[in-house]
Amino acid sequence: MALKSNFNEARFAKDVERQAETLYQKIINAFIYDAEAFIVNARGQIQDHAMGTYLDDTTNLRNSIGYFIFHNGELVHEKNEIVTNKSKIEEFVKPRGFQLILIAGMNYASFVESKGYNVISYQADVCFVDLALHLENLEVLKEGSAAQLEETFIP
Repeated sequence: MALKSNFNEARFAKDVERQAETLYQKIINAFIYDAEAFIVNARGQIQDHAMGTYLDDTTNLRNSIGYFIFHNGELVHEKNEIVTNKSKIEEFVKPRGFQLILIAGMNYASFVESKGYNVISYQADVCFVDLALHLENLEVLKEGSAAQLEETFIP
């Protein structure tokens, strides 16, 4: 007795493609959600925070806080108001996988951080932890595998 498949291959392929697209959108939405929270937290720092706050007379530094989301080296989504070092970002874009780049786009942001003030460091750490938990809930990352996330500081 021979076994015969009882399904439509084209419909099966379309269903797999639809599920992959749904998962892709969920991943992108998780990145956007946590990156937006990062911006809100970094821009809305409480004055006299224990990690130190900086005086932002022109508001340029806080307004330059943003993010870029890449997938397989292609820009998928971005939010930035003022970025003076956008060409630096392109040097760190990886050709494979998802990538979230959080930035303070003014060229003096690392100088302010080096003086002991928190511009985005603390909020970036929180964002990566939240994103790892989001991806674990989507079952994209295995539980406890946040070590797969890589942090790079771009001066």
